[in-house]
Amino acid sequence: MYEQLTGWALEGARQGLTPRDAWAAAQGFVQGSPSTLDKGCPRSTFVSLAEHGYLRGVPAQIDARPLTLNARHALHARTVAQADPDLLNRKRAWWAATRAHSGTDREHHAGILDVLHALMVRDALTDPPAP
Repeated sequence: MYEQLTGWALEGARQGLTPRDAWAAAQGFVQGSPSTLDKGCPRSTFVSLAEHGYLRGVPAQIDARPLTLNARHALHARTVAQADPDLLNRKRAWWAATRAHSGTDREHHAGILDVLHALMVRDALTDPPAP
């Protein structure tokens, strides 16, 4: 579900919605309970990566808050998956490798890997522009 939500949110952000508004609008296209659709970890991952210029076709926001912890975990997971692309289809192993890479003791990815996977398969991730 978070992969679908991410895909719709990406389209909305590329069409000019703010990342936060794009995520909210995308919730109308995906079936799920309101509490699941509004889960904070996937939303903050998408919004923060988008606001900081990590999404191709989505301009960085000048007034962006600092990169969220969830987005930082996603960037670690990206590095891990780039080193071993087979992990993309093995979430448990991918998160274990991400935990080792980042040093986090967080037990579960809480939707972060779903958002990241959706962005990676769409080739939507890029490095942010230099300041």
